[in-house]
Amino acid sequence: MASGSERSIFLERPLLLPLFAVVAGICCGGLFSIYVPENTITPLASVTFLSIFLKKRSPFLLFLAILLFATGNLSVKPFLLPDLQQNHIARFASDEQLVVEGVIASRPEATEAGSKLYLRVEQVILDKRTSGATGRVLLFIEEGHTGFLTGDRVRFASRINRPRNYGLPGEFDYEAYLACRSVYATAFVKRSADVILIRDGEGYGLQRGIDSLACRIGAFIDATVPATEAAILRALLIGDTGHVPRAIKDAYSRTGVNHILSISGFHIGIIALFIFQLMMAAARRSEFLLLHLNLRRFIFLLTLPLVVFYLFLSGAAPATTRSVIMIACYVLALLLEREVDAVNSLTLAALFLLAVSPPALFDISFQLSFLALWGILVLTPLFMMPFENLKEGIARKLLLFFMASSAATAATALPVAYYFHRVSVTGLISNFFIVPLMGYGAVVVGFSALPFFAVMPVVARPLMAVAALLVKASNGIIMVLAKLPTLPFHNPSRFDLMLFYLLLSSLTFISHQRARLACCSTVACICVGSLMMPPSHGKGELTITMFSIGQGESMLINFPEGKTMLVDGGGNVREGGQDVGERLLAPALWRMGVKKIDWMVLTHPHPDHMQGLKYVAANFEVGEFWEGSQ
Repeated sequence: MASGSERSIFLERPLLLPLFAVVAGICCGGLFSIYVPENTITPLASVTFLSIFLKKRSPFLLFLAILLFATGNLSVKPFLLPDLQQNHIARFASDEQLVVEGVIASRPEATEAGSKLYLRVEQVILDKRTSGATGRVLLFIEEGHTGFLTGDRVRFASRINRPRNYGLPGEFDYEAYLACRSVYATAFVKRSADVILIRDGEGYGLQRGIDSLACRIGAFIDATVPATEAAILRALLIGDTGHVPRAIKDAYSRTGVNHILSISGFHIGIIALFIFQLMMAAARRSEFLLLHLNLRRFIFLLTLPLVVFYLFLSGAAPATTRSVIMIACYVLALLLEREVDAVNSLTLAALFLLAVSPPALFDISFQLSFLALWGILVLTPLFMMPFENLKEGIARKLLLFFMASSAATAATALPVAYYFHRVSVTGLISNFFIVPLMGYGAVVVGFSALPFFAVMPVVARPLMAVAALLVKASNGIIMVLAKLPTLPFHNPSRFDLMLFYLLLSSLTFISHQRARLACCSTVACICVGSLMMPPSHGKGELTITMFSIGQGESMLINFPEGKTMLVDGGGNVREGGQDVGERLLAPALWRMGVKKIDWMVLTHPHPDHMQGLKYVAANFEVGEFWEGSQ
């Protein structure tokens, strides 16, 4: 027989074991490149099936966990260790230009000045010879936004490149990021006019129609409200974040509310609640519906397809998909007249997303979305325990909102520090203002305008104008709060993240109070001790570290007494493109434990030497600046 604690955990959380096993298998392959032999799946499945008939439950759970671990492990192998066909587009990578023809496989994405297209390649033309090709290519358009839709067949001329990392500490793993999207080749053109439309509308009928609707909504927003507010409303309503100015993005990021600019579970939840309340108010006017239907159940059932449609209209990001799955679980529970457990719904959503796309586990938005909701579900009740006797009312609701925001911040603080190297101290304050203005204000008012934008623009325009005013007010508050400092933070490692996840798991799944306290205290002490350990790089010795950044280079000198000198910042001869200081140099310095640059040296003021220094100077304490002559 299974033990009481085992029975309790797996009866209350039946999806816990599958989720942990799948996640462990994916991490083993994705982080350490360790894969189980492919011929082990069938024997494992057979043994797992036979163990069902044993009296004890433990062997079945053990073999099931091993089977799911192996399945998760092998599920990411085709993405990270692909066996590319001979005519795969990545095999055409060279310094020679060729013509590529393919079909746009997903909605084009706007960037700051240009666009990105994911293409399903069908043929290439090299030396006037046409040959079939396969695979996906990511095409960067430096200038101009295209009017293409999913399913359009296009052609362009460019060199094909293989994605690569620079090999710097703390660098974003761009190569793995694209591999998780089955992209192993990139290309570049200067202008949108360099991409030629061959034929429109090949397949993708439903998605093409949704993308076309999103484009028309975006055009209506642009024509109705000022540019800055329009860019943010596009992000809030159709998931198009590419038009938001960098200064606005940075300000929202510094204040800890950048999540509000991308459609997430929060937005979906607000919209679902708004649709439900609107339809409920209308249905209550009908005596027939009141007498013959369970209105709450019926209206929730009608709300679900509308929410699913909005999911695809907004781009179906992991966070929004998670929220829709949880709403679907709630609706299903209502239909079956069962109680719904939020943690079980969360684990089901995670398993579903990982089954559809195993590499989604390494997506930052996937991790932060689940962690934020996990924190709200698990930590908020703990934070509210000292206030159990507080009476219901406005004060308790405000306190609950504050505690939920604190719980989400606490649950995501360490991962945010790991990925973005800073934690905002103003996040709790910002949420108090921005969530009502943007979430319950601009999102709801802007969403109310969408049904009318084509048939009754005279109704839609005032609503969109009100939403723009709310966005403008939010921007004003954010620009003030962004001037406050971010929290200096020791850079956590993957080991610290593992400890942090173990801590959250202990709070969630250990019900015995003393055992929970002992486990959490131990893990927390190890985590704090790990974070407080000073970096050993350069202590007591002279070290010189060379960074290859863009077309230029940078050099960090650590002196025995602990002083640091940074010589040049790398960059590209041609201005524009990625900020090498933000994307490459600063993360490397943070990962190496550098917090102060005692001497910053610019040998000569050319772009490929000075570009990276700008961001470093703005985000690090700098003692002296030296500049050489040309």
